[in-house]
Amino acid sequence: MASNSVLKKIGILFIFLAGIIIGSSGLWLVIQNNTELRYFLFEQATASLPQSKIAEFVQSIVQDDKTTALKLWEVYDDPSSEQQRALMKRRENVVSDLLSAKIAPEYMVLHIEWWSTCCEPGVINDSRSAGGARINVQFLDNNGNPISYIFDVFTREPYWGSAEGYQPRDWVIRDVYPYDQNPIYWLLVYEPKIRYLQLSEP
Repeated sequence: MASNSVLKKIGILFIFLAGIIIGSSGLWLVIQNNTELRYFLFEQATASLPQSKIAEFVQSIVQDDKTTALKLWEVYDDPSSEQQRALMKRRENVVSDLLSAKIAPEYMVLHIEWWSTCCEPGVINDSRSAGGARINVQFLDNNGNPISYIFDVFTREPYWGSAEGYQPRDWVIRDVYPYDQNPIYWLLVYEPKIRYLQLSEP
């Protein structure tokens, strides 16, 4: 009786392990044959996400590390470009303002606007095809008052999505500004139109 019980347990264990092996093999084949899924899982595993860049930036602000905050917000040092000069000035001002506000380490992502940056740039629903993310973040200052900033986080190189097989994306903070101000790096703004529906007679 004891030997039969042991054999049953071994059999169940064998079936369980076989199921895991077959399931893992099937998942591996699916991942290998699905480029989009493969790179999505890669980005999740490596935390290569626009939100991760914001988390690093906020951590540097909370730790009063101005040097790191400035480094994470990448601006080309091009004195001949009015846009770059404006970005450098904004970066200095915004980082100083956030350091002075003594923001809490906890913050809330209110909204993410995904942008396609190739062919015909525009707002899209598919984050996997996006080369840019405009993220509305709410902080609390040292008095507990909410303050909102927009983070424009874009890929370092132009991102072509499915046209190049969904290559891994290298996200970079390009612009940060108060909610009531305009962007400097990515000058396109999404403003959906509202129209009034006139009811027809029944």
